[in-house]
Amino acid sequence: MEMSEALSLGIGVIGTAIAIYQAAVIRENKKRKREIQYLLAGVNNAALQKQISWQNRISTLPKLETDKDWELGNTLMRARDDCQEIASLTVALEGAIDVDYSAIKAMMQKFIDTTKQNNELQAEGLKNPTLKHNRESSEEKH
Repeated sequence: MEMSEALSLGIGVIGTAIAIYQAAVIRENKKRKREIQYLLAGVNNAALQKQISWQNRISTLPKLETDKDWELGNTLMRARDDCQEIASLTVALEGAIDVDYSAIKAMMQKFIDTTKQNNELQAEGLKNPTLKHNRESSEEKH
């Protein structure tokens, strides 16, 4: 083997190794992006849940009559609005990471799918003949 062939082979091996390394780095970066997106989706979900919690608390307030009542109401409304702001910011940050994929949307869809499956399970469970209600209905038919 001539020196130029050996050198060419060595450069080819090095080039292949660099390409494999770059592919691995790109794959790892994509995984990291997804991890960050799912962390933001978790923050978004928590912020939305807290917003609902604050709204529920606001809805149980008696009529706001005194300055102290209004101060409490304003504090609760500010907390609710701050949670909405956090949720909006997480959506924006997640979109900056990857405009074509949304972990927030994927989590919401998964929740919808899980809820539908849970409803189906409950409906099937209600058909259980060992339940008192179903036994009584069955006895009435006979």
